Amino acid sequence: MFLSIALIIFVLVMVQIAMVFVGNYRFLAENWKREVFEEFASSVRRAIQRIGSADNDAVISMIADSSSERVSGLILRNGDGDFVASLGFSPDGEEVPSPREADSPRITSGRMSAFYQKKIDYKEVRIAPARYELAIAASGELPFVQSIDFRPITARTQPSFRVSLPAVLTDQDIAGTIMISFNGEPQGYIDVLVYKLSLYAPTAFALREIIVVFIISLPLSFLIALLLAALYSKRTERGVRDIQMALQKLSAGDFDIRLPRQNTVEMSEIASSIETLAMDLKRHQQSRKEWIRNISHDLNTPLASIQLLVDGAIDGIFPVDQEFLDKLKTEVGTLAARISSVRYYSYLLSPDAEARKEHMSLPAAFPGDIIEGCTVDGDAELDADPQLLWRAMKEIVENAKEYGDPAESPFVKLYRGLGNGVIEVRNHGSLPKPLPQFFEPWARGDDSRTEGGSGMGLPIVYQIMDLHGGSITIGEKGGYVYVSLIFPDASSALPS
Repeated sequence: MFLSIALIIFVLVMVQIAMVFVGNYRFLAENWKREVFEEFASSVRRAIQRIGSADNDAVISMIADSSSERVSGLILRNGDGDFVASLGFSPDGEEVPSPREADSPRITSGRMSAFYQKKIDYKEVRIAPARYELAIAASGELPFVQSIDFRPITARTQPSFRVSLPAVLTDQDIAGTIMISFNGEPQGYIDVLVYKLSLYAPTAFALREIIVVFIISLPLSFLIALLLAALYSKRTERGVRDIQMALQKLSAGDFDIRLPRQNTVEMSEIASSIETLAMDLKRHQQSRKEWIRNISHDLNTPLASIQLLVDGAIDGIFPVDQEFLDKLKTEVGTLAARISSVRYYSYLLSPDAEARKEHMSLPAAFPGDIIEGCTVDGDAELDADPQLLWRAMKEIVENAKEYGDPAESPFVKLYRGLGNGVIEVRNHGSLPKPLPQFFEPWARGDDSRTEGGSGMGLPIVYQIMDLHGGSITIGEKGGYVYVSLIFPDASSALPS
């Protein structure tokens, strides 16, 4: 657990470092170039009011003087977009060579210088369209400047240029371009170069300081994280050991488990689930013991009667006549019926048990012996397994006749309730107090045995309804006991 937590911390830190130095730095670098160029364009706009001449040299010098210390250099191209001259450094801090020719523009700037070379290596670079235009309007044979305007180029109609530039420059080095036009005709282009973040002095200093702090803080952060991971894993380890010991006790059959309070919500939920499991296993163990005791008692009662009759006949106490044989047959039948109920209930619990549903109309589909002696009201359309349904109805109707008022026949009502088909059996009587677990085998214990019942009827009905995906309910109201079989997704008619 400790190694897992430490590994997670390490991966998260590495991801954060990658995001800072790859994603954010690249994003900041692009914004940096854009911001410096926009600041340079604003300076040029303000300098237009101070320009005293509109000749090319004066315009270019004005543009050069408008640059800040963050602008590393300028590239001058003619009206056709071809390279003419350069001033200053590349974004990487390298000198940008400028050709020494008689017609080269004379650029004067107190901050940047031209680095003239006779031999220059060139490479082709594609340059994006200009983003601003310095428009000069003049008239007359001797040009008289009427206006000088500096405006953004909103319509991207200017084509990109593929031009040969000094080999120290790349496509990404140019932060932006300003076009110089005279009476609407392009006369030249000024490309602005911006120092990279890592080379610009204040930014480079800040980056170095950040890196130094990061290098110092990273090991300390890792150490603190590892200590916290060790403490957390040690704290959690106690809970894991408690749970491990509890599971070992469960596997050994010891269900008296009380786990100490856990330190985390997750471990508390696991501990609570284990305690619930232990209580369920303990209850099931007690139920199994109770089942064995009850089934032994239920089967032993008729068996003891049979043994008594046989011993009495052998000893000559009971004459072997028709009455004796009828009593013997009755006890054998009781024993066989209880064994049959146990076997049938075991079958319903097995994986082989399933409800083979058929569409049937009630009460027409009811066999006569199932509802014999009952009053039936309403009708219904159900999808159910006929054999299982008849067995469930047989158990319920027999219970109603046995424990209800003999003077009043059971009442079977068919109706629709909340989209479900319902078969309700009602008899005059009351439920025992306190209410037993009707759907557990032999739940009524000694009471059912003294009254002749086996305690298996309602558990069998419960399992049959479970196979159908339905349910069974028992209630008492107005001196009547109601047992309802609820079938899902059935279409039933309201009773007339």
